[in-house]
Amino acid sequence: MLLRKRAWDMMREEFTTIDESASLAEGIRILRESMKKSPDNSVVVVLNKNGALRGVISIWTMLKAVEDQVLRDEELSLIEDADWDRAFKRAGTACCSETLDAHIEEDVAILKPTDPMLVVLEIFRKKKRSWALVQEGGKIIGVVLLSEVYRELTRDLVSQF
Repeated sequence: MLLRKRAWDMMREEFTTIDESASLAEGIRILRESMKKSPDNSVVVVLNKNGALRGVISIWTMLKAVEDQVLRDEELSLIEDADWDRAFKRAGTACCSETLDAHIEEDVAILKPTDPMLVVLEIFRKKKRSWALVQEGGKIIGVVLLSEVYRELTRDLVSQF
């Protein structure tokens, strides 16, 4: 039964999108809002001005952007008298004023709705991602999260014992 599962069986048809012209701050806000509804969501789909896929921003994208800004701050060092709160606030302000463009992940894991479970697992393993987009006819129709794949796999495993 498990091997009959397809990407469409596990995909979420409701997913968060953002325009490529948005700021990093807006991306952070949108992902936080999305995570209130779905705590295991870690990705926002980025669309270009024509509504086509440009890439994604993920939780890792956001954390890396913040880290890069903090590490660039000259006042932050491992010396004891550094004002970490002030430096972090300044780095956060600089980070959030950036455009989203430099942080878009364009190497996106793409599935077809009919891809079987084994293909889904292979894509997750090869891309080393916790998500994949489901595309049909050039349009993104859903997102598969690793947590959903895990639920499907373990549901059938647990019921056997």
